[in-house]
Amino acid sequence: MPEKIKWAAIGDSFTYLNDHLDETGYRVTKGYLTRIAEALPQPELNNLGINGSNFECWIGQEIPFADLYTVLLGTNDWHGGMPLGSVKTFRARETGNTAGRLGILLDHIRGANPAAKIVVGTPVPRGDFVYILDAENNAHGSWAPDREQGTGREVYLHEVASLILDCCEAEGVPCIDLYRAAGFTEANAVKFKRVKVGGAYRDLPYPDYVGAPFDPKRDEYPYPPEAADMTYDGLHPSDKGNARIAELFVEKIVEECKF
Repeated sequence: MPEKIKWAAIGDSFTYLNDHLDETGYRVTKGYLTRIAEALPQPELNNLGINGSNFECWIGQEIPFADLYTVLLGTNDWHGGMPLGSVKTFRARETGNTAGRLGILLDHIRGANPAAKIVVGTPVPRGDFVYILDAENNAHGSWAPDREQGTGREVYLHEVASLILDCCEAEGVPCIDLYRAAGFTEANAVKFKRVKVGGAYRDLPYPDYVGAPFDPKRDEYPYPPEAADMTYDGLHPSDKGNARIAELFVEKIVEECKF
């Protein structure tokens, strides 16, 4: 590897928000990319993160040259009901499922630089998400399944994480099992969710808040700053969560790049 590496970060909002802290309501002071960069020997970071993206979104994206690529995707594939696929569809580079699209993305990266190092991370568990800038943008946590488009099959987020891990292993691509190693759980995504019960607000931890009604137009935002734990909004990493994700990426990058 060169003394000063070119690093391209591919990802969804976890990656995008690193350079858009205002969109976290400044609940985050330093994203996981910045934390990784501080631990590496002066990388030239190109943050390619696209808010809300899944693997399908990256099929048509131009991938610039870099020495190192990190990939952190999958949570939007799950919540969007993208067909899961398998290691078989990954190897076949099928376009209609998450596994195949992961394979296509890896090929695009290799097309930009066949000699590049690639490190992939799996999605992490999530609680009930409520967007800090628009409460009508909300979704249930990974404690419940979403349904595959076309089949209606129930799929849990941990299945997406396991599939990404299996596909990368099948092709010898370094992959970090963030789902199981980063310390995120449905219970510690947030300390509590502020919901209205019997006409009065109560701060309920997981799983007590499951099933409690939330009206985004009338109820107050359910995650005040003191509710933050591994995330600040049920989904996106807090400083604590970003630090842990960065730590695991640094370990893997140093191992693969031999810094």
